[in-house]
Amino acid sequence: MMNKKELKNEGMTLPELVLAVLLLAAFTGITVMVTTYTSRFFQPLNEEAKEEYISAEKEFSDKLNDHAQINKTIDSIIDILSEPGIDKSFITNLECSSLPSMEWNIPSIDTKAIPKSYKICIKSTSLSESNYSELSNGGKPGIYILYSKPENGVSINSTPVRRIFCRPKPFCKEVIF
Repeated sequence: MMNKKELKNEGMTLPELVLAVLLLAAFTGITVMVTTYTSRFFQPLNEEAKEEYISAEKEFSDKLNDHAQINKTIDSIIDILSEPGIDKSFITNLECSSLPSMEWNIPSIDTKAIPKSYKICIKSTSLSESNYSELSNGGKPGIYILYSKPENGVSINSTPVRRIFCRPKPFCKEVIF
């Protein structure tokens, strides 16, 4: 039989514990000092994070929330505009709008569906939509681009959102261009 050694492991002693806590505090303190010192050399990436914006109590824009709101609105607009009851001349005559619910007569979306700093636009592509009579005889549906563009130009806080969609919806199932 093998000799079994008995281990006497009773944890840390009090001096070892005090030393470990002091080392942890020293390491944390040095890390905080170095981080504070080096952060002075970096400008904030977000222009609105500067002190004058915070003290002026302006409304902050958040790119992630803006994009989520715009994508939800674009989904609603696509659901309506891809229906066959909407005439293609109506779509081609739409102009960019920051209030698509009122200017495009889409009552199912809210007047605050688009953030204030964006406009929604629609553009047809070179794959134009056939007339209804041609569609029923094998014509091709149209491909459109629905996009939002920042009114004040593209920046770190505002970027465009684009979506391509096909209409009229019943004719878009098996489209090969």
